[in-house]
Amino acid sequence: MSIHRLKTLVAIAEAGSFIEAANVVSLTPAAVGQQIKALEEEFGVSLFDRNKRSPRLTPIGQALIPQARELIRAYDNMVPSLLNNAQQVQHMSIGAVPTTMTGLVPRSLAALREVYHNLHIRIVPGLSADLLPQVERGYLDAAIVSEPRRLPGHLAFRAFAAEPLILLAPAGTGPAEPRELLETFPFIRFNRRAWVGQQIDDWLIQKKVKVKESMELDTLEAISTMVYQGLGVSIVPTRCVPSPRPLPLTRIPLATAKPRLLGILSRPDNVKFKLIDIFLAELTNLVQQAGEVEAISY
Repeated sequence: MSIHRLKTLVAIAEAGSFIEAANVVSLTPAAVGQQIKALEEEFGVSLFDRNKRSPRLTPIGQALIPQARELIRAYDNMVPSLLNNAQQVQHMSIGAVPTTMTGLVPRSLAALREVYHNLHIRIVPGLSADLLPQVERGYLDAAIVSEPRRLPGHLAFRAFAAEPLILLAPAGTGPAEPRELLETFPFIRFNRRAWVGQQIDDWLIQKKVKVKESMELDTLEAISTMVYQGLGVSIVPTRCVPSPRPLPLTRIPLATAKPRLLGILSRPDNVKFKLIDIFLAELTNLVQQAGEVEAISY
Protein backbone atom coordinates (compact mmCIF):
# COMPACT_ATOMS: atom_id res chain seq x y z
CA MET A 1 0.00 0.00 0.00
CA SER A 2 1.36 3.43 -0.97
CA ILE A 3 1.30 6.20 1.65
CA HIS A 4 1.02 8.71 -1.21
CA ARG A 5 -2.27 7.20 -2.35
CA LEU A 6 -3.63 7.52 1.18
CA LYS A 7 -2.51 11.16 1.26
CA THR A 8 -4.38 11.72 -2.01
CA LEU A 9 -7.51 10.08 -0.57
CA VAL A 10 -7.41 12.31 2.51
CA ALA A 11 -6.79 15.38 0.32
CA ILE A 12 -9.97 14.62 -1.67
CA ALA A 13 -11.97 14.21 1.53
CA GLU A 14 -10.68 17.53 2.87
CA ALA A 15 -10.78 19.51 -0.40
CA GLY A 16 -14.16 18.19 -1.50
CA SER A 17 -13.29 17.26 -5.11
CA PHE A 18 -10.71 15.52 -7.26
CA ILE A 19 -9.82 18.81 -8.98
CA GLU A 20 -9.19 20.71 -5.74
CA ALA A 21 -7.25 17.78 -4.29
CA ALA A 22 -5.04 17.72 -7.39
CA ASN A 23 -3.83 21.23 -6.51
CA VAL A 24 -3.12 20.17 -2.93
CA VAL A 25 -1.00 17.12 -3.81
CA SER A 26 0.57 18.69 -6.95
CA LEU A 27 -0.86 16.13 -9.38
CA THR A 28 -3.10 16.37 -12.42
CA PRO A 29 -6.79 15.46 -11.86
CA ALA A 30 -6.20 12.42 -14.10
CA ALA A 31 -3.30 11.27 -11.91
CA VAL A 32 -5.46 11.72 -8.80
CA GLY A 33 -8.12 9.52 -10.41
CA GLN A 34 -5.53 6.88 -11.26
CA GLN A 35 -4.24 6.80 -7.68
CA ILE A 36 -7.75 6.36 -6.26
CA LYS A 37 -8.55 3.65 -8.80
CA ALA A 38 -5.35 1.83 -7.83
CA LEU A 39 -6.29 2.13 -4.14
CA GLU A 40 -9.78 0.73 -4.81
CA GLU A 41 -8.31 -2.18 -6.75
CA GLU A 42 -5.83 -2.87 -3.95
CA PHE A 43 -8.55 -2.86 -1.27
CA GLY A 44 -11.18 -4.53 -3.45
CA VAL A 45 -13.86 -1.94 -2.53
CA SER A 46 -15.40 1.21 -3.99
CA LEU A 47 -14.29 4.30 -2.12
CA PHE A 48 -16.30 6.78 -4.18
CA ASP A 49 -19.83 6.81 -5.59
CA ARG A 50 -19.29 7.85 -9.22
CA ASN A 51 -22.98 7.86 -10.12
CA LYS A 52 -23.19 11.42 -8.87
CA ARG A 53 -22.00 14.42 -10.88
CA SER A 54 -19.25 15.02 -8.33
CA PRO A 55 -17.94 11.72 -6.87
CA ARG A 56 -18.73 11.31 -3.17
CA LEU A 57 -17.14 9.00 -0.60
CA THR A 58 -18.99 5.75 -0.03
CA PRO A 59 -19.65 4.67 3.60
CA ILE A 60 -16.55 2.47 3.40
CA GLY A 61 -14.54 5.40 2.05
CA GLN A 62 -15.74 7.65 4.88
CA ALA A 63 -14.83 5.01 7.47
CA LEU A 64 -11.35 4.68 5.97
CA ILE A 65 -10.45 8.39 6.27
CA PRO A 66 -9.72 8.45 10.05
CA GLN A 67 -7.55 5.31 9.75
CA ALA A 68 -5.74 6.78 6.76
CA ARG A 69 -4.96 9.91 8.76
CA GLU A 70 -3.51 7.78 11.57
CA LEU A 71 -1.29 5.85 9.14
CA ILE A 72 -0.08 9.07 7.53
CA ARG A 73 0.67 10.57 10.94
CA ALA A 74 2.64 7.48 11.98
CA TYR A 75 4.58 7.56 8.71
CA ASP A 76 5.42 11.25 9.01
CA ASN A 77 6.61 10.76 12.60
CA MET A 78 9.22 8.28 11.36
CA VAL A 79 11.08 10.94 9.40
CA PRO A 80 12.48 13.08 12.27
CA SER A 81 14.25 10.08 13.81
CA LEU A 82 15.85 9.32 10.46
CA LEU A 83 16.87 12.90 9.88
CA ASN A 84 18.65 13.16 13.22
CA ASN A 85 21.20 10.57 12.10
CA ALA A 86 21.26 11.44 8.41
CA GLN A 87 21.99 15.08 9.19
CA GLN A 88 25.48 14.06 10.29
CA VAL A 89 26.40 13.11 6.69
CA GLN A 90 28.32 15.93 4.95
CA HIS A 91 29.22 14.37 1.59
CA MET A 92 27.33 12.09 -0.79
CA SER A 93 28.29 10.85 -4.26
CA ILE A 94 25.52 9.76 -6.63
CA GLY A 95 25.74 8.30 -10.13
CA ALA A 96 22.94 8.76 -12.62
CA VAL A 97 22.13 7.55 -16.13
CA PRO A 98 21.86 10.34 -18.76
CA THR A 99 18.07 9.94 -19.20
CA THR A 100 17.53 11.31 -15.67
CA MET A 101 19.87 14.31 -15.79
CA THR A 102 17.43 16.97 -17.03
CA GLY A 103 14.26 16.08 -15.10
CA LEU A 104 14.48 13.66 -12.20
CA VAL A 105 17.97 14.35 -10.83
CA PRO A 106 17.81 18.17 -10.59
CA ARG A 107 14.41 18.09 -8.88
CA SER A 108 15.38 15.33 -6.43
CA LEU A 109 18.61 17.08 -5.46
CA ALA A 110 16.80 20.37 -4.96
CA ALA A 111 14.36 18.63 -2.60
CA LEU A 112 17.23 16.96 -0.72
CA ARG A 113 19.11 20.25 -0.31
CA GLU A 114 16.02 21.89 1.18
CA VAL A 115 16.46 19.57 4.18
CA TYR A 116 20.24 19.12 4.17
CA HIS A 117 21.53 22.63 3.54
CA ASN A 118 25.20 21.77 4.18
CA LEU A 119 25.26 18.49 2.29
CA HIS A 120 27.83 18.43 -0.52
CA ILE A 121 26.53 16.27 -3.38
CA ARG A 122 28.75 14.99 -6.20
CA ILE A 123 26.91 13.83 -9.33
CA VAL A 124 28.58 11.39 -11.72
CA PRO A 125 26.67 10.85 -15.01
CA GLY A 126 27.27 7.60 -16.86
CA LEU A 127 25.79 4.46 -18.36
CA SER A 128 24.48 1.83 -15.93
CA ALA A 129 27.27 -0.59 -16.84
CA ASP A 130 29.88 2.03 -15.92
CA LEU A 131 28.20 3.10 -12.67
CA LEU A 132 27.72 -0.39 -11.20
CA PRO A 133 31.44 -1.11 -10.58
CA GLN A 134 31.85 2.35 -9.03
CA VAL A 135 29.10 1.55 -6.51
CA GLU A 136 30.55 -1.92 -6.00
CA ARG A 137 33.98 -0.50 -5.14
CA GLY A 138 32.64 2.28 -2.93
CA TYR A 139 33.54 5.18 -5.24
CA LEU A 140 29.84 6.06 -5.38
CA ASP A 141 27.39 5.88 -2.47
CA ALA A 142 24.50 5.08 -4.81
CA ALA A 143 23.51 5.28 -8.46
CA ILE A 144 20.27 5.75 -10.40
CA VAL A 145 20.43 2.98 -13.02
CA SER A 146 18.35 0.60 -15.11
CA GLU A 147 17.64 -2.79 -13.56
CA PRO A 148 20.82 -4.89 -13.84
CA ARG A 149 20.62 -8.11 -15.83
CA ARG A 150 22.93 -9.73 -13.28
CA LEU A 151 23.28 -8.25 -9.81
CA PRO A 152 26.31 -9.02 -7.62
CA GLY A 153 25.21 -10.52 -4.31
CA HIS A 154 26.63 -7.70 -2.20
CA LEU A 155 24.68 -4.98 -4.05
CA ALA A 156 21.02 -4.02 -3.73
CA PHE A 157 18.80 -2.66 -6.51
CA ARG A 158 15.50 -1.03 -5.50
CA ALA A 159 13.25 0.09 -8.33
CA PHE A 160 11.18 3.27 -8.00
CA ALA A 161 9.77 3.70 -11.53
CA ALA A 162 8.58 1.54 -14.43
CA GLU A 163 9.19 3.49 -17.63
CA PRO A 164 7.27 2.14 -20.66
CA LEU A 165 9.16 1.96 -23.96
CA ILE A 166 7.77 4.22 -26.68
CA LEU A 167 8.40 4.84 -30.36
CA LEU A 168 9.52 8.39 -31.14
CA ALA A 169 8.59 9.77 -34.57
CA PRO A 170 8.59 13.29 -36.07
CA ALA A 171 5.62 15.47 -35.17
CA GLY A 172 2.74 15.04 -37.55
CA THR A 173 3.57 11.44 -38.42
CA GLY A 174 0.30 9.90 -39.54
CA PRO A 175 -1.30 6.96 -37.74
CA ALA A 176 0.64 3.79 -38.44
CA GLU A 177 1.67 0.59 -36.74
CA PRO A 178 5.04 0.73 -34.94
CA ARG A 179 6.41 -2.04 -37.16
CA GLU A 180 5.58 -0.08 -40.29
CA LEU A 181 7.33 3.04 -39.03
CA LEU A 182 10.37 1.10 -37.77
CA GLU A 183 10.82 -0.71 -41.07
CA THR A 184 10.17 2.37 -43.23
CA PHE A 185 12.15 5.17 -41.57
CA PRO A 186 15.87 5.19 -40.68
CA PHE A 187 16.36 3.87 -37.15
CA ILE A 188 18.19 5.90 -34.50
CA ARG A 189 19.38 3.32 -32.01
CA PHE A 190 19.76 3.81 -28.26
CA ASN A 191 23.37 2.95 -27.34
CA ARG A 192 23.60 -0.83 -26.95
CA ARG A 193 26.16 -0.41 -24.16
CA ALA A 194 23.29 1.00 -22.10
CA TRP A 195 21.19 -1.67 -20.44
CA VAL A 196 18.00 -0.11 -21.75
CA GLY A 197 19.59 -0.15 -25.22
CA GLN A 198 20.09 -3.91 -24.87
CA GLN A 199 16.48 -4.25 -23.73
CA ILE A 200 15.31 -2.38 -26.84
CA ASP A 201 17.50 -4.56 -29.04
CA ASP A 202 16.05 -7.70 -27.43
CA TRP A 203 12.51 -6.50 -28.23
CA LEU A 204 13.37 -5.80 -31.87
CA ILE A 205 14.87 -9.30 -32.21
CA GLN A 206 11.95 -10.93 -30.43
CA LYS A 207 9.43 -9.19 -32.70
CA LYS A 208 11.62 -9.82 -35.79
CA VAL A 209 11.52 -6.15 -36.72
CA LYS A 210 14.10 -5.32 -39.39
CA VAL A 211 15.35 -1.76 -39.01
CA LYS A 212 17.59 0.36 -41.22
CA GLU A 213 20.04 1.65 -38.62
CA SER A 214 21.31 5.17 -39.29
CA MET A 215 23.06 6.15 -36.04
CA GLU A 216 23.55 5.10 -32.40
CA LEU A 217 23.31 7.64 -29.56
CA ASP A 218 23.26 7.45 -25.76
CA THR A 219 21.19 10.45 -24.60
CA LEU A 220 17.48 11.16 -24.95
CA GLU A 221 18.25 14.78 -25.82
CA ALA A 222 20.40 13.80 -28.79
CA ILE A 223 17.95 11.15 -29.99
CA SER A 224 14.94 13.45 -29.61
CA THR A 225 16.68 16.22 -31.55
CA MET A 226 17.57 13.88 -34.42
CA VAL A 227 13.97 12.64 -34.60
CA TYR A 228 12.70 16.24 -34.40
CA GLN A 229 14.84 17.09 -37.43
CA GLY A 230 13.21 14.27 -39.39
CA LEU A 231 16.30 12.04 -39.49
CA GLY A 232 14.50 8.90 -38.39
CA VAL A 233 12.54 7.18 -35.62
CA SER A 234 13.71 5.66 -32.36
CA ILE A 235 12.66 3.59 -29.34
CA VAL A 236 13.30 5.11 -25.92
CA PRO A 237 12.00 4.82 -22.35
CA THR A 238 9.35 7.28 -21.21
CA ARG A 239 10.85 9.82 -18.80
CA CYS A 240 9.48 9.25 -15.30
CA VAL A 241 9.89 12.99 -14.72
CA PRO A 242 9.58 15.04 -17.93
CA SER A 243 12.27 17.34 -19.23
CA PRO A 244 11.49 21.05 -18.68
CA ARG A 245 11.28 21.66 -22.45
CA PRO A 246 10.15 18.49 -24.26
CA LEU A 247 10.25 18.62 -28.06
CA PRO A 248 6.98 18.24 -30.01
CA LEU A 249 7.25 14.64 -31.20
CA THR A 250 4.89 11.79 -31.93
CA ARG A 251 5.07 9.26 -29.09
CA ILE A 252 3.60 5.81 -29.72
CA PRO A 253 3.37 3.25 -26.88
CA LEU A 254 4.84 -0.21 -27.48
CA ALA A 255 2.27 -2.29 -25.65
CA THR A 256 4.18 -5.58 -25.96
CA ALA A 257 7.50 -4.23 -24.66
CA LYS A 258 8.50 -4.62 -21.02
CA PRO A 259 9.02 -1.27 -19.26
CA ARG A 260 12.50 -0.16 -18.23
CA LEU A 261 12.81 -0.42 -14.44
CA LEU A 262 14.68 2.53 -12.99
CA GLY A 263 16.03 2.28 -9.45
CA ILE A 264 18.70 2.97 -6.87
CA LEU A 265 21.79 0.75 -6.77
CA SER A 266 23.74 0.73 -3.49
CA ARG A 267 25.70 -1.38 -1.04
CA PRO A 268 23.57 -2.40 1.98
CA ASP A 269 26.65 -1.96 4.20
CA ASN A 270 27.12 1.70 3.18
CA VAL A 271 27.22 3.82 6.36
CA LYS A 272 25.02 6.41 4.63
CA PHE A 273 22.17 3.92 4.18
CA LYS A 274 19.63 6.12 5.98
CA LEU A 275 20.33 9.08 3.70
CA ILE A 276 20.18 6.76 0.66
CA ASP A 277 16.78 5.51 1.87
CA ILE A 278 15.54 9.08 2.21
CA PHE A 279 16.84 9.89 -1.28
CA LEU A 280 15.00 6.83 -2.65
CA ALA A 281 11.78 7.97 -0.95
CA GLU A 282 12.18 11.42 -2.54
CA LEU A 283 12.72 9.90 -5.98
CA THR A 284 9.58 7.78 -5.58
CA ASN A 285 7.62 10.81 -4.43
CA LEU A 286 8.71 12.84 -7.46
CA VAL A 287 7.72 10.05 -9.85
CA GLN A 288 4.31 9.83 -8.20
CA GLN A 289 3.85 13.59 -8.37
CA ALA A 290 4.76 13.67 -12.06
CA GLY A 291 2.18 10.96 -12.79
CA GLU A 292 3.83 10.08 -16.12
CA VAL A 293 4.72 6.45 -15.33
CA GLU A 294 4.04 3.87 -12.64
CA ALA A 295 5.91 4.54 -9.40
CA ILE A 296 7.19 1.57 -7.38
CA SER A 297 7.07 2.03 -3.60
CA TYR A 298 9.00 0.15 -0.94
